[in-house]
Amino acid sequence: MSVCDGCEMPADDAHIRRRIERLELATRFRPIHIQVLLIDAAPPAQSEDYFYRSPGGPDARSKAWRHYFDEIVKCCGLVLNPGMLEESALTEFQHRGFYLAYAVECPIETPDKLDATLERVGPVVIRRVEKSYRPKRIALISTSLAKLIPGFERSELRDRLLLNHGQPFVSPLDLSEGSAPGRTASLSDALSAALPHSA
Repeated sequence: MSVCDGCEMPADDAHIRRRIERLELATRFRPIHIQVLLIDAAPPAQSEDYFYRSPGGPDARSKAWRHYFDEIVKCCGLVLNPGMLEESALTEFQHRGFYLAYAVECPIETPDKLDATLERVGPVVIRRVEKSYRPKRIALISTSLAKLIPGFERSELRDRLLLNHGQPFVSPLDLSEGSAPGRTASLSDALSAALPHSA
């Protein structure tokens, strides 16, 4: 059995194929010059909930992941209209230099497995950001990514890293499940406050 480059776990052909499909979908909307790279921990398990998935009907995403999509897109300053197509929103997200990537490029079943995988792939993520993405700014958007902060701060990327009071920004999924007191700002509002006006 092969080892997947996206999660460094043993994987069958179907797993590898699904990862390649996700990468192909995301590449369609990758800016030539990434102004702001948002990094989440891992993609959703259901392909219809993937941020860059092939456009479907308005009800194709689950409710939580529809909220996630809307909040991520709003990070670039886009005002969503009720009738706006997902592809139009993604195109504008790209045009404004924003891109969403994942530290672990494959869905992970449990929080414990995610933590263990993040420990392994942390240095790989930083190299990928340095060599491939080369963004102007970087925002970690999952509290589970806190363990990557020391690595970023030791790297040449340290001055590009945006943090929320020294921590990663809170995912829209976490906010939709019930926010911790004092941390109720939406991701787009918190990120806007952290971004220099020139970004």
